[in-house]
Amino acid sequence: DESIEHKKSHRQSHRKKVLPEIYLTRLLSTKGTLQKFLDDLFKAILSIRDDKPPVAVKYFFDFLEEQAEKRGITDPDTMHIWKTNSLPLRFWVNILKNPQFVFDIDKTDHIDACLSVIAQAFIDACSLSDLQLGKDSPTNKLLYAKEIPEYRKIVQRYYKQIHDMPPLSEQEMNAHLAEESRVRAGGL
Repeated sequence: DESIEHKKSHRQSHRKKVLPEIYLTRLLSTKGTLQKFLDDLFKAILSIRDDKPPVAVKYFFDFLEEQAEKRGITDPDTMHIWKTNSLPLRFWVNILKNPQFVFDIDKTDHIDACLSVIAQAFIDACSLSDLQLGKDSPTNKLLYAKEIPEYRKIVQRYYKQIHDMPPLSEQEMNAHLAEESRVRAGGL
């Protein structure tokens, strides 16, 4: 009777070791399939089109820089954090995690888990701190660890491009908002 229990225990132990390996293989295969789409998504979110620069983002980021200057804050990391907290983390991560806010879709628990991994990669890309990863790190952080340095460059380039755009006056911003309002109202 003890030998049957021992064999059962051994089988369960073996199964606990094999299942993560199977899941890891599937996870890496799925990541490989989706990698180009994720790269394209990050580039689309964090790029500036010549024909349509992000006027509202430029105006807001300039406002943040003006507030830092008024308060004597010169640390570039602080500006990066302010910008990251206000746009990528507050807006884009929310959209990435909740596509049902924008699209008419049902979000299953499985899709939610997948989107959480993508959102975490986006969060890590916007972070200034180095990822301290080890064998006990969560899989969702390990999965995109290799891509995070490249994604960080994209974030930094985006912030620099916006910073380098010519400043906008309040009148230019108001004119832009009036034009957007007119265009949107015309479509109704």
